[in-house]
Amino acid sequence: MALNKQPLNINFAQGLDTKTDPFQVQPGKFLTLENSVFDKAGRLTKRNGFAALTALPDDTSTYLTTFNNALTAIGNKIEVYSSSNKAWVNKGPILPVNLNTLPLIRSNNNQSAMDSAIAPNGFVCTAFVDNVNGVAITKYVVADSATGQNITAPVQIPVSSGTPTGYARVFVLGTYFVIVFTNLLSGIYQLKYLALSITNPSTINPAANIASAYSYNSSGPNFDGIVANNQLYVAYNSITGGQSIKVTSLTTGLVLQAPVTLSGEQAQILSVFVDTTASSQPIVWVAYNNSSSQIKAFALSSTLVQTLAPTTLATGVVASNITSISTNQILTVYFEVANNYGYDSAIPTHYITSASITSAGSVTTGSIIARSVGLASKAFVINSTTYFLTAYQSDYQPTYFLMNAAGTVISKLAYSNGGGYVKPGLPSVSVLNSIASVPYLIKDQISSQNKTQGNSAPAIYAQTGINLASFDFTTSDFAISATELGNNLNLSGGFISGYDGYSIVEQNFFVWPDNVEVTTTTGSGSLIAQQYYYQVVYEWSDNQGNIFRSAPSIPVSVTTTTGSSTNTIYVPTLRLTYKTANPVKITVYRWSTAQQEYYAIKSPSSTTQVLNDTSVDYVTITDSASDASIIGNPLIYTTGGVLENIAPPASNIMTLFNNRLWLVDSEDQNLLWFSKQVIEATPVEMSDLLTMYIAPTTASQGSTGPITALSPMDDKLIIFKANALGYISGIGPDNTGSNGTYSDYILINSVVGCTDQRSIVFTPAGLMFQSNKGIWLLGRDLSTQYIGAPVEALTTGVTVQSALNIPTTNQVRFTLSSGITLMYDYYFQQWGTFTNVPAITSTIYQSLQTYVDKFGQVFQETPGVYLDNTAPVLMSFTTNWMNLAGLQGYERFYFMYLLGQYLTPFKLNVQVGYDYNTSPTQQTIVSPVYPGPNWGGNNLWGDAGTWGGNSNVFEARVFPQKQKCESFQVIVTELYDSSIDMPAGAGLTLSGLNLIVGMKKGYRTNAGSRNFG
Repeated sequence: MALNKQPLNINFAQGLDTKTDPFQVQPGKFLTLENSVFDKAGRLTKRNGFAALTALPDDTSTYLTTFNNALTAIGNKIEVYSSSNKAWVNKGPILPVNLNTLPLIRSNNNQSAMDSAIAPNGFVCTAFVDNVNGVAITKYVVADSATGQNITAPVQIPVSSGTPTGYARVFVLGTYFVIVFTNLLSGIYQLKYLALSITNPSTINPAANIASAYSYNSSGPNFDGIVANNQLYVAYNSITGGQSIKVTSLTTGLVLQAPVTLSGEQAQILSVFVDTTASSQPIVWVAYNNSSSQIKAFALSSTLVQTLAPTTLATGVVASNITSISTNQILTVYFEVANNYGYDSAIPTHYITSASITSAGSVTTGSIIARSVGLASKAFVINSTTYFLTAYQSDYQPTYFLMNAAGTVISKLAYSNGGGYVKPGLPSVSVLNSIASVPYLIKDQISSQNKTQGNSAPAIYAQTGINLASFDFTTSDFAISATELGNNLNLSGGFISGYDGYSIVEQNFFVWPDNVEVTTTTGSGSLIAQQYYYQVVYEWSDNQGNIFRSAPSIPVSVTTTTGSSTNTIYVPTLRLTYKTANPVKITVYRWSTAQQEYYAIKSPSSTTQVLNDTSVDYVTITDSASDASIIGNPLIYTTGGVLENIAPPASNIMTLFNNRLWLVDSEDQNLLWFSKQVIEATPVEMSDLLTMYIAPTTASQGSTGPITALSPMDDKLIIFKANALGYISGIGPDNTGSNGTYSDYILINSVVGCTDQRSIVFTPAGLMFQSNKGIWLLGRDLSTQYIGAPVEALTTGVTVQSALNIPTTNQVRFTLSSGITLMYDYYFQQWGTFTNVPAITSTIYQSLQTYVDKFGQVFQETPGVYLDNTAPVLMSFTTNWMNLAGLQGYERFYFMYLLGQYLTPFKLNVQVGYDYNTSPTQQTIVSPVYPGPNWGGNNLWGDAGTWGGNSNVFEARVFPQKQKCESFQVIVTELYDSSIDMPAGAGLTLSGLNLIVGMKKGYRTNAGSRNFG
């Protein structure tokens, strides 16, 4: 019986649908849609291509942005694209690192002298000294390094007899945590080890001896160790048979090797390192500081055969701590030396220096690497660079800094509540891939510090606990936040840095001037007899003219007794800073009984300004100016109760809201910092008093976790968690910290949140963002919608690396870690994909999408050009399964029409699949005839074709090879034949399909093997 042929029109008004069962996707939706945009309702048009700009000099840049409208690439340096000569200009290094911290030990006791090691299963074992009622007890605990959850409770190190004493070290050896410690038995010190199972830490082997007569130093451990070649190498002081240094090794089977003895040598403190980069066999190095104030080192083979006798690297050194690193048979020893300020021997300052020795014994004397800090961890290597944690000690601002071997600050940690200088015996660093983890002391239960005039008592700390810091150096997918505010590009990382178009420096200052002292002399000068107070501020002007000011020093008082006096102010220099090319100015402000405001003692126009010098510990400034002569000089900026400026903490998440910089504290990811309001010609200024705590359980029965992203929307700051989102609104406080109206955190949704700051993009409908459930929309009415459901299959298991709202279009584009770019048209509310756009990050430059790939190649969208570099842009789509008679009905597919518009020469590959078979069985090449120019469009008017010209309407009819089927699917792919002498062009537009079908009665029969029952 003849069937009625029925047309089924499929217009292209709908986009992708990967959420629906592919057998049941509705007609007009696509299973794939590549390289098309919706510029007209119901029509597919080819997207623009991306032309190559000059490639970056290397492939380290993982973030692309703009600053002052200049294209800027950020990786391990900042590079700016010069459009005039089409070249990249290197603006200086930047060392991005992500910081995370985890509490390990908290109790009502003070903890100290800690060490830790992380096993491959993620357990971390920490040994520490617990001070209980004035008694130091050596303990250990095992916890989960990801959550901090204790696997075992803190317990005293068990021994059959004797008492564990002082510092202990922890190592991972095979399937064990090995804790090496000192034991006191009948007045004799022993060096012992305890082996705990990594998988079941409650399984403990009995403590065993390493040395039965060990030379113990109460000020610090006289032993050190390292794991290499599946052995734990341990060096220690021995008194067996006379004073000596002994080196032994412990195998993964807990077999202790006979020690090698270096008679006559002894160490006050020592460091062991194994060089596995040697061309022949590993070298076991032992470096130490002896009682003769020498830094010495010797070398052994991996089998403990001496290969280099003890050799002196430095003399006249009493080291507080020592660590070492060796690569390619060259050992570099880093040692910390205590010093004091020349104007006050009671104020200590430390510095770190180095010396090197080759395996042949050639010594290179080093120089001072860093001033004002001491070592706080062993040295470690990542990506061929040596790092170590350092400690800055101060009554008011004890802080840790991660530094490299060049003395460059990489990260700031525990500002104002760090544990200070580390006692001899440095904690180990666990390195897994590009993540380094180290324990550190943190002071807690802190009372507020008082820096008011006449009160110089420091902050009060009740006790210390132990945290674990993790520094992530992974750069392949580094989530940098960059925010342009205050005429600077503010960059996230281990500390907040600022780029002013000229140089990259720390935001504000790592520390403010402390330990300032004043003395007075009589007989000359214009100071009268009265009381004076002095405060000192570090000041620096950037390339935009913004003046950055540190927190002032503690007010220091001096009283003159005659009418002709001069005061001398001693000010520690700022030795930790990136601000060296354009030095920091040290500005002194003075208050007096007769003139009770703090005026600068020198005019800004003075040619005798005091500049910072990082090569010295302090500068001396004299003041003999009368009160009358300094009136008119600048007042200290805190006059009137203005909050003092404090450098922000490390952060991975930043945004702008209310003309302020907002960020999430990396050390407490529930804590928001916000700056003072930034107005014209002022920099970003922050204070540790301008913070907001967002409780992880706010308005929720369970924990919603830490903050994962921030974004402004209208009059609200949207605060995202991994599975929740909320907001605050209102106006922030003034520069005195008063009159703020910020609201409490208001929960919007506790089901969906944002997983990555980079995925957030603003659209007219609200914020789109990636969650762990796909791409969602937070509407401006605060409703949430799963807007990314149609592309769920493309976003599952991948990361959005950038999200852009494209100017002059209605498109939002998400670049994915899979190499695909998702395109969402918010006018038509449809999705599509771009292929061959392998962006790792992208930005808007010159109103066009510009991206960089993993090879450092940079590309920019080029309107009217249809090449991605040299590859043609080709359109493609896959329709739904056409099952017009039901899922398993019986239909006849007669033929189909394609309708569109011919723009430039093209070919189409039309494939047809049948009966839900995803492998098409039919392929037809459509080669339309070039219609020629419109009448009058040729060079000689009217010489081509019939009057009126040819139509550029594209029509094609395609016949199926199989008419009777239960379903069919059409795949259309544009082809490009490079052998034809024509450029790749716009090709065509497609307006729809017209399917001519008929439905048969009954249902399709199945093969016998598919029939059951």
